[in-house]
Amino acid sequence: MLIIVSDSSSLILLEKICLLKILTETELNFIIPFEVKKESVDMGKEKNYADAFKLENKINKGTINVKDVKNKSIVNKLMEDFNINKGESEAIALFLQESADLLATDDRLAINACNALGVPSSGTLAFVLKSFDKKLISKKEALNMIEKASKYGRYKPEIIFGSINYIEGKKNEK
Repeated sequence: MLIIVSDSSSLILLEKICLLKILTETELNFIIPFEVKKESVDMGKEKNYADAFKLENKINKGTINVKDVKNKSIVNKLMEDFNINKGESEAIALFLQESADLLATDDRLAINACNALGVPSSGTLAFVLKSFDKKLISKKEALNMIEKASKYGRYKPEIIFGSINYIEGKKNEK
């Protein structure tokens, strides 16, 4: 079972595009730090976001596990060194603490921090493409998820078009 630590942006986006349920039914074990739960569930519920209630349900069922980051000083150091928010910082710290396999993030500064620290990371669209490659989702589902991700996420058009081309079988075209 692969351990995936997620930050708020990816967790919420994976839920919004309806891929999180599929991923948690495979060989992926999602864990999040308390700050990510606060950002994605607690704050989302205050705003009455449907995805926040769905995420809370997954946490209550044990589909997503919430863990405490033991070394708080590393959280502060990551925030300071890489100018990232507390949720992303706790996610990276939890990744290191749990010796996880992958960090799910769509945050540019967090991705830069991961690259600098040698932490393997993946964004939401990469999860869509990999799920399509593994035949967990159909071409139609993948294209629908990319469309939703373009609506809810913050992606450059070339990234969206590249993902669509990949699904359409134009993997090596420029």
